[in-house]
Amino acid sequence: MRKIYLLLLILFISNNVTAQKKAIEERCPKLYKQNFTEIVSEKYKTIVNNDTITLNEVRFECVFSAFYTHKVMYDKFGKWNKMVYPNNSNSPILSWENIDLFSNGKKYNIFTNGHEKRGEIYASIMIFDERENDLLSENSLEKDSLINFFSNLLKNNKDSRKSFYEVFGEERRATKFKK
Repeated sequence: MRKIYLLLLILFISNNVTAQKKAIEERCPKLYKQNFTEIVSEKYKTIVNNDTITLNEVRFECVFSAFYTHKVMYDKFGKWNKMVYPNNSNSPILSWENIDLFSNGKKYNIFTNGHEKRGEIYASIMIFDERENDLLSENSLEKDSLINFFSNLLKNNKDSRKSFYEVFGEERRATKFKK
């Protein structure tokens, strides 16, 4: 009887693991080094001084690394201005301030984020103009061009530049000790 119980338990666990793998594969059947499966607009919520703040975040799903938006910004515009750890998160949001994305004189404040856990991975952006208007809101006239800009950066991402990961790792370690 004990062997039957053990066999049933093993079958149950293996079926459960298979179901989990299938769910993961359905969400991200493949991770893309220079692409993504879809672009999703979400609400990013954070707490600042006991106030909940909701921002628009655009996520690039099933990328190879949750740090890809960090990396493409670093590759194109250099080192970020700030590294922020929201809500005691282990993963920072990086911000670039007053960036002329389209070389037309208009300045943007870019925040890059990412999330990676079993079955879910994305790299994301939040973008504001100089007056702190959320440019990824539904009524933004610039939303599509900003999403296209970052889509192209991700699709043209090159693995050759390792320095982002070195600089990011050094600063991440240094800021963790200051917390």
